[in-house]
This record gives sequence, C-alpha cells and structure tokens, in this order.
Amino acid sequence: MNKPLFACVLMLAALPAAAQTSGSSFTETMEVNVVNVDVTVTDRQGRRVTDLKKEDFDVYEDGKRVEIVNFDAQNEGAGALTGDGAPRDPEEAWTLAVFFDDVNIQPAHRDRVIRQLRDFLARKTAPGDRILLATSDPGLHVRVPFTSDLAALDRGLQEISALPARGAESERDRAHAVDEIVAKIQDTQGLSSGPPTCPLDVDTPAHSYAGSRRQEVLRSLGTLKVLVNSLSGMPGRKAVLHVSDGIPMVPGEEIFQFLAEVCRDGTAINLEGGESSLHIERGRRVELKPTDSPASSGDDSFNQHATYQGASRAVADAQTYSVAKELETLASHANANRVTLYALQASGVQGNAATAAAGVGGDKLFRFPSVSGVLRAGLRDSLQLLADETGGRAILDANDFGLDLDRMREDFSTVYSLGISPAHSGDGREHKLTVKLKRPALQLRYRQSYRDKPVLERTGDRTLAALYYGVEDNPLDVKIEIGEQSPADAGQFSVPLRLRIPLFKLTVLPQDDIYQGNLRLMVVVRDEQGGMSALRQVEVPLRISRKEVLNAMGQYYVYNLTLNLKPGLQHVALAVRDDIGTTTSYLSRTVTAGASGH
Repeated sequence: MNKPLFACVLMLAALPAAAQTSGSSFTETMEVNVVNVDVTVTDRQGRRVTDLKKEDFDVYEDGKRVEIVNFDAQNEGAGALTGDGAPRDPEEAWTLAVFFDDVNIQPAHRDRVIRQLRDFLARKTAPGDRILLATSDPGLHVRVPFTSDLAALDRGLQEISALPARGAESERDRAHAVDEIVAKIQDTQGLSSGPPTCPLDVDTPAHSYAGSRRQEVLRSLGTLKVLVNSLSGMPGRKAVLHVSDGIPMVPGEEIFQFLAEVCRDGTAINLEGGESSLHIERGRRVELKPTDSPASSGDDSFNQHATYQGASRAVADAQTYSVAKELETLASHANANRVTLYALQASGVQGNAATAAAGVGGDKLFRFPSVSGVLRAGLRDSLQLLADETGGRAILDANDFGLDLDRMREDFSTVYSLGISPAHSGDGREHKLTVKLKRPALQLRYRQSYRDKPVLERTGDRTLAALYYGVEDNPLDVKIEIGEQSPADAGQFSVPLRLRIPLFKLTVLPQDDIYQGNLRLMVVVRDEQGGMSALRQVEVPLRISRKEVLNAMGQYYVYNLTLNLKPGLQHVALAVRDDIGTTTSYLSRTVTAGASGH
C-alpha cells in the first residue's frame, strides 16, 4: 500500500502567532527507567516456591550488582485461575498470543493441539485476560484479536483448523531432493568398472533444498518478530505460544548428513543393493576392509579427487544455512519487548525426526539413524533456545499437552517481578541479566537480557499496539475529527484528520518572553490485507507569548493532518507525545477510504 503523506498544517485556535526565540532552548524531562525482570522459581521437583522475599534475590546487569527498586510477588490462588468475575489490572492480566506457524506444521499435528487448546482455554481463561489467535500464512494474520470471550476463541480455533498447513510440502521437497541425489549417484554406474561414486555436483539438490527451506524459515521468524513487536506496546507481561513441528536450526542439515553417510570418501553406497564400498547392516554404516575396497584396487578410472567427499565437506556445507544467529536475534528482540516465548512442538512423541518419509527419497533418507538424530535435534534445539533465552518453556516429546499448558499458565500466576533502575536510559544497547538466589537448590527462569530501548522506539511500539489491537490510552484528552475526503493521485483518497488537544494538558516552559513546548506525532496505517505503512513522525514546536498564556490554557491546540489512502477499510493509529511532560496519548481509528461521508 502507499504510505501516508503528511500535510503539516499547524494552527493555534484563537491564538496569535508567537514570536520565535533566539538562542534559547529547553531540554526533555528525564523519564524514570525501570526494567522489570519476571522470575519463576521452582524446587528440584518442579514445585513452585512462593515464600521468597526481596532480600532473597540479587540482580546483576552486565555482571554488576544493581539495586532492586521494586518487588512484587504474585501468587494467585486456584480460584483466580478459573475466574472470580473481577477484571484484572492491565499490568497483571494474562496476555497470551497463540501463534500457529502454518509453514512448519502438519495439519494433523495442528488439529491435535487445537483440540487440547480449546479445553485448556475453557479451564484457565479468566475475565480480563487477553488471548489472541494468529497464524503465519506466510505473513502475520490475526484471526482473533485479544479477548477473554471463550465463544470467540472457540470459533477462531475452528477457523484455523480449516486452513491449509504447509509442513507436508517441505517433506515432499526434501524427499525429491534425496531422489535427485540418488539419481546422480546411479548415473555414475557403468562409467567405470568400480562401484557407484558421488560426482562433484551430487550436493546440488541438497543446496537447492536447504536454500529454499532457509528462506521459508526466515519468513516465519520475520512474521514472529512482527508479532513480538506489536505486543511490546501491550501493558504488563506478555507471552507467545509458538505452535509448530519445530524450526530447523540448520535447514537441510539432514540431507547433508545423508550425503556424509552415502558419500563419505567419494565412493557411494549402492542403496539399491549390490556391490558397494559401504553397506547397511541393521541401520548402521559399516566400512569394509581396505583390501575389499575398490578405491584401493588400482583402478585409474576411480579418482577420489573428482568426487564429493562427504566426510570432510557435508557438515561444513550444511552450516552455511544455519539460522542460529537469527534465532538468537529473535530471542533478544523478545527480551527487549518483555515477551516470553513458549514453544510447543506439535509433532509430539510419534516422531519428529523419522516423520512421514514421503516417497522413495524419504525412505532412503531415514535408513540412517544419524540422519533422524540430526533432524530431531535441530527441530528441538531451536525451540529450546527461544524458550530458555526468554524465560519460557519448550514443550517437547509430548502428545498430551495439558499439563505443560497448565504450567505455562502458572508461570503468569506465580511469579516474582524484580524492578531495577539502570543508570543509563534509552541507550539502545543490549544488557545481560543474571538473577541469583541466596537460598540454594532452587531453579530460576527469567529473560537473559534486555535492550534499553530509546523513548521514541518505545512510543513507536505502543503505536503498533494501538494499530493491531486497538489498545488506547489518552491522558492528553486528544480528540480526532475526520473531515471530508477528496480524490488524490493514483486512485487514492485524501483523508483529513484534525487533532484537538486541550492546551492545559500540555507542559510549556518559560523561555525569555514566550512559553514553549514540544509535541511529537506518530502515525501508521494498516489495510485489511495486512499491508502496513512506515511509522511516520512529525515534531511540532509550541510557542505562546507570555501575555497570551493564561487565555491560551482554556483553549485547544489544533493540528491538521492529511493521509493519502488507497480505497477500502484502513486502520489508523496515532501517538501524540508531550516531550516536555513525557506524557503520550495513543489512539486508533478505522477509516473507509472512498466511502461517501467519511
């Protein structure tokens, strides 16, 4: 979609134009920066520890001990979990986004999760809780906005169960790549009197599959990052339940492991039977004695330097497709936004490694236990990393998820929140967190780092929350008036917005013969297809002469803003920030561009 264009027309209602100051300046008021570290404490049996005090904890930032300025021990009873009819404080409410990664999941596995999730939400959702349902197809699609309405959540889960899931496509592509590798090896038969060999280009299908798979994984991680970004502006603690069959840490690694097994020294296993330098015995690769190996027979037609040496190349080739760095970046990003990641592996116990060997290639691939092990470890390790780094849980090797989901809920109801106030404020850097207990033999889970986001970045995050979820907060009492539309270039429509702000709500400081302040506006637009404009901002200085200031305090500051929008329903979010008073209003509106009357 086309990005909104700003018509920066500034007017002060019923106020004379203020004179500009010469050489005078003012500075923004410093905001108190408190970082909350949420800590879950269990004993060796996994039972919650609920009797700890502030003095039991020590918090370290970048290895240096810091003071705990705020301490809160939340320990809800069982009645609160099932709902007592009282809405929760926004800072204490349960904010959970359930994200179905449809690129990396089998339909049957997703359906099993949905059945159990419906029961879980029915048991554990309380009034005031905020539950969101979203999918990746491949971009972020919010199916049910934040709600505690169980009927709406149930309808959303039914809708998701009817959507296509693409996990089987990746398995078919993988099996096809293996078939191509086998065909390349078979083509070498008859070219010499020796056994089949692995030509130098035998790895081409592996590289093709791994490259394509990596792009799919990066798109999924990008969608998850958008979700994490949008949650940042939500108040209180937030969590994402990521539902998938797993995210491969090294996409395509299992095929390179197959090459390492089949093409260890350039001489290939004949997977169709017959003579070979290697043969399969009860699933193990067994090397024949050197005297039996055609490689040592003196046949000049066998040139191992012209073959793919799997033992020395395959592992290194696979690592070029690793997404470990991107996973770590995503975890750091979640930590910066106070979002805890829970990862549920939907494939369960029944075999996330030797899963559905689709076609002939899949059957050959999983003859090797090492291949199954590599795939299983890669899918698990990625989920474990995301959970461990953000203080969440990875739900692995389970077909019944109920107990683990209950534990996830308990993480929100039984938690210690430790507030620290760093000396720096908004430095934009990532800082390492370490929490220690004076009581031994207890286990802690918490986010391992945080990024001290600058104030404007935090403002932008809250604006995104208003855009996606309608989360409004209006301490400045900003009024929005939508004017008459008019046609614009390229089939768009110009939509004027008038912002009216009571001047007595704004902070202005005396400077020479005027009072001055500073407003900052942020605007972002999203269409119904998920397309989003860039987040734009405009800085607006305020100037009021001393003799007019008393009269001005009873009037409005008016700012006219024009958005050029394509036809259709558009979601608009705005932030109006008083830079001096460090107060910000967040608002959202829907506009149907091209509709008469709006």
